[in-house]
Amino acid sequence: MESDILIEEIKKKKEFAELPDSVIERILNLKKIKYLDSQSKVKEARAILRKYFTVFLTNKIVGGKICAEEILKKHISSRERDYKTLYARILGDEDVIFDFGAGVNGFSCGYFSEKRYIAIEGAKVLVNLMNQHFKGCDCNASAVWGDLFSLDFIIDVIKKEKGRKSAWMFNIIDALELEPNFSKEFIFAVSEHVEKIVISWPTRTLQRQKQFTAKRFWIINFIEDNFKVLDDFESDGERFFIFSKR
Repeated sequence: MESDILIEEIKKKKEFAELPDSVIERILNLKKIKYLDSQSKVKEARAILRKYFTVFLTNKIVGGKICAEEILKKHISSRERDYKTLYARILGDEDVIFDFGAGVNGFSCGYFSEKRYIAIEGAKVLVNLMNQHFKGCDCNASAVWGDLFSLDFIIDVIKKEKGRKSAWMFNIIDALELEPNFSKEFIFAVSEHVEKIVISWPTRTLQRQKQFTAKRFWIINFIEDNFKVLDDFESDGERFFIFSKR
């Protein structure tokens, strides 16, 4: 099949080699890509994957000795976060945290070591690095490799854990919206199995620290119309919403 050949070609680039095939196939099926010639499909698909799915993969964390604090301080996805202050605000009485599209967040598990923490991430190299880190620390944590677009997989991961549950979705809305309105479907599905959801999106660019003009009213209105908002605040270039079922 053409899709298998294209997936194989895209994964020849090291940065995409360990992404799930299902993620790449979804990108190839986007309307803006599916009618292009094969060479253009590969080029455009790689551009989208690089933008949304490999922002965390840099030489700062791939290879060498793992140092959690150095990763959090140096990497573009986490270096602006004051984790101690942030977690003091978003953590509650949950027993289990599910971190969807975790990126490098798993390396901050020392701030909530009393909780059970599960990172769900599509970049297999990060899953391996986090699990390696978890073995050498006091965190009750694990990382799982998988496709966030597979709701059956997501719900299965959640159901395996016992206790009060919360879900984190930091800066993944844009990636989920590659399938229009999928982020809403994702939130609805997850909300049936957890007591609380924490969602965030950037208010300034990661690279240049410029403010965004987009206010994302569509997601704000969706949350306010369908859920009970527990908190709404901005911290270190991110807007956070904490909400639960009504």
